[in-house]
Formats: sequence, C-alpha cells, structure tokens
Amino acid sequence: MLHIINHFPLQHSFLEKTHTGDTIMLKDDAVYALTKENLRESFIKKSFTRFNLCVKKSDLLLRNIANHELIQGVSVIDEFDESTEY
Repeated sequence: MLHIINHFPLQHSFLEKTHTGDTIMLKDDAVYALTKENLRESFIKKSFTRFNLCVKKSDLLLRNIANHELIQGVSVIDEFDESTEY
C-alpha cells in the first residue's frame, strides 16, 4: 500500500496504519524526516527499515537537501517517474 506523508515532524500514530513492505512517499516538509541529522529516534529509525521509502527530487531541491544527507535506502524520484510510483 502507498502512504503519502507531507508533514514534519512525523506522528508515531502513522505507523499503526502501515504494514511491512508498504511504500511511504514523503513529500513537502516530511522529507526532513529522512535526513541523517533529524532521524535520531531509534523507534522511527528501526521502523523505516520495514518500508520502501521515496521522496521527490524537487522537494529535496526546494529544501536544499542533498542525496548524501538522506538515510540509506531512500529512493529519489524525478517528476517524470512519479506516475509510475503511484
């Protein structure tokens, strides 16, 4: 199942609606949750390993976040590829 999150900070309650293997697309300000410096909570960090995580390249560019600042395993999607993700 695809879950789209666009708010930061993330709410712990969103994990209750997810299952292992789901895809989570973080958009808008939610992309901050995937940066190495913001991902300090071990609960969220461990939970993210259960999901396919992706962000839009444009959201990263607008917030001046480089790909190397993201946690390992995040897919960066170009606008052209976005329709295939849905």
